[in-house]
Amino acid sequence: MEEEQISIKAKLKKDLNSLARLMGELGFSKIAFAKNKLTVEKIKGHDLSGKPFLEYRMVFGKDSINLTYNVPPKKSKRAVLLNLMPTFLSVLQVAEDYYELSPSSMYGHISGVLKEATKFMGKDAVELSAALSDIEAKHTELSAKYDGLMRSSEANAKILLEAERRRDELANRVNTLTKISDDSLRESLYDWIRMHGGSINVREFSKTNSVSIPRIEEGLNSLIAEGFIKRRLD
Repeated sequence: MEEEQISIKAKLKKDLNSLARLMGELGFSKIAFAKNKLTVEKIKGHDLSGKPFLEYRMVFGKDSINLTYNVPPKKSKRAVLLNLMPTFLSVLQVAEDYYELSPSSMYGHISGVLKEATKFMGKDAVELSAALSDIEAKHTELSAKYDGLMRSSEANAKILLEAERRRDELANRVNTLTKISDDSLRESLYDWIRMHGGSINVREFSKTNSVSIPRIEEGLNSLIAEGFIKRRLD
């Protein structure tokens, strides 16, 4: 988050101790008081590590009152300040007996906030109503599409689960068929060839012994390499 700050010139007139008690009644998340310095904070939740998210902090000093606030990603800092300004002005009103405020130091900030506000208030009521109607219509349409997709997703999920079940069955079947060791396979191949007059029908052997053709070919090549059989040249 990006941190922004505005500062208001203000001369302290009275001890801040009693102002600290007033601030304690306003619901701030944290209040810290030291000599000629009062800090109040508003926390907006915590992250996964327990670190607090600071929404804003106000520091009442000897010659100024500072407002520090966080700007979430993809948000305008003036738009955030627009939301905070009523709270800030209300707190300044509570502190008016303790400070001599300089109105001129507020003008630039208030002017910027008002310009931001005009961006949202530039349309007349008819345009806003029409925009709202369009949004509501799109919401209704998207809700219907979402419901349809959810129903379709449920059906697809069932199909996927069935496909996964069949896949697991086939995987188990493959594992069962490939349990024959290489040595046993070579021995079976050699016996087959010897009993069939020195020839082998690979597909027939595969079907009879439930062994894949690639494994049969590997076994035959191994027997040839070891000199147990020879390839017949037609």
